[in-house]
Amino acid sequence: MEAETRYAKSGDVHAAYRVFGDGPRDIIVVPGTVSHVELYWELPINEYLLKRLTSFARVIVFDKRGQGLSDRVAEQTLEERVDDVLAVMNAAGSSRATVYGWSEGGQMSLMFSAMYPERVSGLVLYGSYSSMKADPWILSPEKFNRFLAALEAHWGKGILVRFNAPSRIEDKAFMKWFGRLERAVASPSSILALVRANYEIDVSDLLPSIRVPTLILHRKGDSMVPVAAGQYLAANIPGAKYVELPGDDHLLQALDQDVLDLLLDQLEKFITGRRQRQRPEQIAANVPSADMMESANHVEMPPDGAEGASAANAIAELERYREVLGSGENGRGLVGLVARAEAIVAAARGSWSESEAQFVKAAETFRRLGMVWQEAQTFQSWGNALLAGANRRAAIEKLDTAIDIYRRHGADQHRIDSVRGDLAHANGNGGSGARLGLLQTPSSPQAVFRREGDYWTVAWEGNVVRLKDAKGLHYIAYLLANPGRQVLACELAAPGIASGNRRMSIDSNGTKPNLGDAGAILDAKARAQYRRRISELREELAEAEKLNHTSDAVRIRSELEFLRDQIAAAVGLGGRNRKAASHTERARLMVTKAIKASIAKVRTRDASIGRYLATSIKTGNCCTYDPDSASPISWQL
Repeated sequence: MEAETRYAKSGDVHAAYRVFGDGPRDIIVVPGTVSHVELYWELPINEYLLKRLTSFARVIVFDKRGQGLSDRVAEQTLEERVDDVLAVMNAAGSSRATVYGWSEGGQMSLMFSAMYPERVSGLVLYGSYSSMKADPWILSPEKFNRFLAALEAHWGKGILVRFNAPSRIEDKAFMKWFGRLERAVASPSSILALVRANYEIDVSDLLPSIRVPTLILHRKGDSMVPVAAGQYLAANIPGAKYVELPGDDHLLQALDQDVLDLLLDQLEKFITGRRQRQRPEQIAANVPSADMMESANHVEMPPDGAEGASAANAIAELERYREVLGSGENGRGLVGLVARAEAIVAAARGSWSESEAQFVKAAETFRRLGMVWQEAQTFQSWGNALLAGANRRAAIEKLDTAIDIYRRHGADQHRIDSVRGDLAHANGNGGSGARLGLLQTPSSPQAVFRREGDYWTVAWEGNVVRLKDAKGLHYIAYLLANPGRQVLACELAAPGIASGNRRMSIDSNGTKPNLGDAGAILDAKARAQYRRRISELREELAEAEKLNHTSDAVRIRSELEFLRDQIAAAVGLGGRNRKAASHTERARLMVTKAIKASIAKVRTRDASIGRYLATSIKTGNCCTYDPDSASPISWQL
């Protein structure tokens, strides 16, 4: 979306801002830790966010002082930042707006709403808090200093993703984009100064004075800001509405499409009084840029795998899509097809940054629409484009991702074989017998998972990973040595496995060791009492919501969640009672945690090996290594 970058004068500081759309009401977005009014909004999911917001409002975005395109400053106070919000609103001609604050931007938004209530039509906070140091977050100085050390050491490499969006760590394109954003936003010294200043801010005393309509949004498992911080805001701001969203990632740009739409639905209803979500293709069609247009009408889709990776084919596809656009007959997924074709053409002329952005856009579009074959085809085309550009390692990664998508969704062998041929080419072999990554031949000497002293060597063709010894690696090796066999967790946990033996430890009577248990976690009487209390709480919650007693509703929800978690922890598969401190349960928890932790370490070193282990090893009371029978791997253990 196009919008001119302008500057508002706030004291001696120039604050960069942009205005999108021309809706009947205003929204001013108060950013979190990072902001860049141009680069930030290039990410496809941010474009989607803007399209949703501009469908019912005029949207004002700006860079905080010291960041992005605003003036760099050595020091800044919260009051000065609040003045910047006022200056931007004045410059944009906004007399009153909904203030939408993300993460650390919540503190600015709260103070602005308390100081200038006449300029605020509503307050929306996502993933926000009143204080890092005070209850309920209580981020200790020791943890905070470790966070600062990590920021300083890895700033510009996507370090914030590791803290704010753990699920996206393996997404190399996203990490690369976010690293670029970090470098553009601020230097390491300036970001450290900002974060240190934020650590000292506490706006808890302002909460009771907020008198504007308020909506609090927070993710249940927020990886950065605990959900209790959002609940605290809702309980202490008079009349605030609290909505809890599913998921763990704190970063707004890491939200799954359905969760982002849920958030935007709540925001639209809060601002307009109704929710009229347009389909993503309709939202795209509101933007007068041909490469983002599509509608609910029919368009002929190319057969899966039919689109060639050559620039000539891509140009032909673009011409066809543009004819379809010109005729007014568009279709589901056209935005992704256009982006993919644009990506291939950009790669052919050597514009690799543009190509990457378009491939990311295409992949995210198909993922959002559930078009998994097109998503896999996009990664295959991406891999071939990189291969043509002599970036072999990156090409292998994309092709490996295409195979992973096909396998996860039960694709036929023909689709997988088409990528195998590309992998063979990437490996420098024209023969169909070549294998790479997941496609190692049984006789390959490179498939190694072996302990060597205090370290383990995990090797595939062209890649070697060295890991420090850990229990989980022993468990994985045992499963790899027994492909297809269901191994009890208590067998893996038995003495001997973690020390390298391949046989289960047994006692003198030939039976597996069993340490007994302490009885059911909850007996029948306690479970019945819990369920009665849950029924009572549901009635109390309905009454509290009816009377708009927000603090009571938050308290009731918290108790409900606690009781549900207790019952869930006490009941296993089939409604069976779990035993407290049972040998089986302890083994299940210990083995599952150890295996997943080790696989996570492998994935940080090599994504393809880690992905293979994660998808082929199942954990639980029974653990299994289930390799692909079509391309078995002979592990050297």
